This record gives sequence, structure tokens and C-alpha cells, in this order.
Amino acid sequence: MFDIASKYIFVLDDLQTYLLLSIIEEYVNGLEIQIRRIDRTRKDILKSLQSQLEFEKTISKTHWDRHRRLFHDAHFYFICIGQISKSLEKLCKRMNNPKLHKIKSNFDKEFSREIRNDLEHIDSRAIGKKKIHRKEVNIGLIQDFKNFSGDNLTFNGKSYPVNKNELNKIKSTYKKIISVIHDDYALKDPHFVNRLVTEKHIEKITKAIQKEYLKHKT
Repeated sequence: MFDIASKYIFVLDDLQTYLLLSIIEEYVNGLEIQIRRIDRTRKDILKSLQSQLEFEKTISKTHWDRHRRLFHDAHFYFICIGQISKSLEKLCKRMNNPKLHKIKSNFDKEFSREIRNDLEHIDSRAIGKKKIHRKEVNIGLIQDFKNFSGDNLTFNGKSYPVNKNELNKIKSTYKKIISVIHDDYALKDPHFVNRLVTEKHIEKITKAIQKEYLKHKT
């Protein structure tokens, strides 16, 4: 879980720019929570399926309830990605930094918008409708309407990974955003640099005191 954005509140140009960064951090953390929930539910589903088939030869209501929970958690997982994408886009516009634009471009290539649009407009998909170039068109009956295959959410014949590997990619993206803000803005702010030096000095003294305390204690 990240708790980094607040360090840069006085480095960024205004409060709104900072809020965009904090929203990105909030939803990256949200993704981590969702992956934990999803992984836990996957394990519960596997255990219940094995036990039900082995001992009762039927699948219980609890098993299907867990499947429903899995889909809801996956839905919010993609909502988090969508919020990160939209906030990063606005952050890029406000800061107009080429490095941030490149990060956003790579993010869009890595994480498809299609599934987010499908889930956001799932009521339209249910009746075979989709907007293309602002015009609603008939796409026909969707055969695959939210299923899971391994670590992938499947929808309308396409697979979208939902796992720790994808989470790590997004966490890496956030670290790159922070790195740009730190190097291109924070290190050019003398107040931030002085605070950084002071914090490192305090950390060094604290470690020395702890070391001395442990030496005398033993």
C-alpha cells in the first residue's frame, strides 16, 4: 500500500493537481485490496468445489454466492483502473510533462478500455447495444457475459487478466509517476530539498540511538 502523495502537496502547482495525484494513489491501493479479496475468494471457490463434488456430488448455494462476489470484486477492480486512467489523463493535461504523457500512453496500451466500457454500460450490452463513434449500434446477443477462466475475466469472447502480475504493473506505473514528480519538480524546490535533508538526518540519528540502545540492552 502506498502513502507517498502527501509528501508532494507543496511541490505541485495547486491543490487540484495534488488531488489528482492522491486519487491515483488511492485507487492503486484500492486495486491491491481488490486483488487480495479476489485471490481469497478464488481459493474459497476451489475448496468448496472440491469438497462439494467429492462428498455431496452437488454444488451449494455458498459456492455460487462466492462466484457472484468474485464478479463484483472484479468489477470494482476495473473501476479502480478506470479512475486511475482518468485521473492520470487530467494530471497529464495540468502538468504537461512529456514523461507523464509517455507513462499515460503506455498505460493505455497495457490496460484495455474496452472491458471498462462494457462493464460501465452492461445494461446496454445485455440488450445487444453499444455506442460506436457516439452512435448506438446493434452488436447482437453476447454469448459470454462475465465469466472467469483461470485468472482472466472473460467478456464477449475476450479475456482480461485480473491478478497480482497486473497489479504489480500498475504499482510500477505509479512509482514512475512519483519518480517524475520527485525528479522534475520536488528536487527543484529548495524547501522540499531542505526538508528531505532534515528527514534523512533525523533518520540517521534515530538509527544510531536504536543501535546504541540495543547494544547496551544485550
